[in-house]
Amino acid sequence: MRTRITRGLSAVVAVSALSLTAACGGGDDTKKDGADKPAAGTATTAAPTTEAPAAKPLTAAQMKAAALELKDLPAGWKTKKVENDNMVYKADKAECQPLAAMVSAGIEGATQGASVDFAIGKNASELSQEVATFPAADGAADYTKKIAAALDACASFSVEAEGQKIKVESKKLTAPQGAEEALAFGLTLEVAPGVKLGPSLAVARQGAGVFRMVHLADAGTAKKDFDSLAKTATEKFAKAAQG
Repeated sequence: MRTRITRGLSAVVAVSALSLTAACGGGDDTKKDGADKPAAGTATTAAPTTEAPAAKPLTAAQMKAAALELKDLPAGWKTKKVENDNMVYKADKAECQPLAAMVSAGIEGATQGASVDFAIGKNASELSQEVATFPAADGAADYTKKIAAALDACASFSVEAEGQKIKVESKKLTAPQGAEEALAFGLTLEVAPGVKLGPSLAVARQGAGVFRMVHLADAGTAKKDFDSLAKTATEKFAKAAQG
């Protein structure tokens, strides 16, 4: 089993010395449906409504600028080098596959941009973020919509890869503010009998761009740290995506 957290959360199934001693962690989703639609009565009847220009894919420079840097994090964090992991996990329920994809590496249908990984001490806390862009905003919006639907439908399910089956539970958390759309949720993964990991995740969209972030830490500090890190990540991402 893997001993690290990698981009895309594949290494959440790892059982390292930290993971074996860390307590499991797991709020409502604040994503607003139709937030990009004009309010009723605001359009005039004298002339047709002018549609906003279609969002363009993020550039490589924008995606790099959107990712967290060491200077954005509190004292104690260090950059962490990880290996690529292309393992793909399949959910036992079709409606839960968007959450299984959160455990897999890569964002399907998107162009991958910056990927960053950080840790405190000997992996006492771990943080990974991946920024990507879809060809257009509707693709990015569909991505977040499917995740939101899966969270509503999949309080519990299983994922499998290479013969390994893992029980998963999901729970919505309070989403960070600052982007057009944002989701936050916790996953509890039973990686071995009696051994559970509880990463927290944030996903946000700005135009055609998206990011996802995973944070794993001791239960005592995980919630507070995650909220702060997700807020910082979302604000930086949205600013860069609009630049």
